[in-house]
Amino acid sequence: MARRRIGTAGVTRTQDPDAAARTLLSEGDLALIDGLQINPRAGWAQLGDVLGVDPVTVARRWERLNNAGEAWATAALGQRQLHTMTMAFLELDCEAGATVEVADALAEAGHLITVQHVAGSYDLWVIAVSASLPPLADHLLTGLPRLPGVRKIRTHMATRVFDASRRWRLRVLSRAAVAALTPEQGPIESTRPMDDIDRSLFSALSVDGRATYPELGDLVGVSARTVQRRLARLVAIGDVDFRCDLARPLAGWHAAAVLWLEMPDHLLEQTGRALVEWPETRTCAAVAGPANMMLTVGLHSVSDLHPLVTRLTGDFPHLRVVDRQMVLRQSKLYGRVLDASGRWVRATPVDPWALERRP
Repeated sequence: MARRRIGTAGVTRTQDPDAAARTLLSEGDLALIDGLQINPRAGWAQLGDVLGVDPVTVARRWERLNNAGEAWATAALGQRQLHTMTMAFLELDCEAGATVEVADALAEAGHLITVQHVAGSYDLWVIAVSASLPPLADHLLTGLPRLPGVRKIRTHMATRVFDASRRWRLRVLSRAAVAALTPEQGPIESTRPMDDIDRSLFSALSVDGRATYPELGDLVGVSARTVQRRLARLVAIGDVDFRCDLARPLAGWHAAAVLWLEMPDHLLEQTGRALVEWPETRTCAAVAGPANMMLTVGLHSVSDLHPLVTRLTGDFPHLRVVDRQMVLRQSKLYGRVLDASGRWVRATPVDPWALERRP
């Protein structure tokens, strides 16, 4: 069983020997995960009605998936925060033999939300996020280069984030099921900036996106009703969103790639909006540089890369694929440290404000 207590230190699960034997998830498990990708905080009764399963069975099935590291729910930055925060995509060259140790060290940082090993002209690809540019710039110029094993860093600044894996889902449920599970948009009461309590709630939910209101209230020192009210506001104004993810090879997604695209600037917006609808798209952002769009994609196999690139250039004749890297291994995915099979072994709080608190 996983230790479910949430807090700033995160959560570590115990290894499940039975989980390692599973190569693919069942149709029922995939349907449940898809339902939680639509609405990660849906109640068990609501999910049971849509899936045609008893709520107790749904809850038990999710506990099994989560404890085995095969699926998890977490908080994500909402669209308003994606527009206001600073995000950068980093390419790291490492000293020979140091890549794994560097990746392990980076995985502990709350502002480095994703870390993956890639095959290409560099060793690691990392997503960094910060509430503002100055602390991130200082970290990239004076902090990260001093990490043992790091030889060189190239930084690509995002100018517009179209999506950061929030909208990706398995797409196995019917349209009727999607409509039944899609949460209603609540009224916007206030657009004030996130305060310390809001940030603490976000960090706690990044460890366990389905933590209950009383659990969260005990953690941050407010009532469960206050937590409920604050979260409703944060979601309504686009500061906080939720996501459900899984060990992707267990759903047939055995490969991934990072693509760097070049196109006329006036076509970035319409291209980005179109690409986030592709089932392969994970993260899509406009970046400052000759290659002015970054796209990460999931693939069923390595051989799917070339057909996908062909479809890209066919559907969008104005773009050119400047570079591409296959992902060798995902070490960290939006705050979850993964093993070689893609299962989560440790949750670390996502903390975009970490760099601002450093002396």
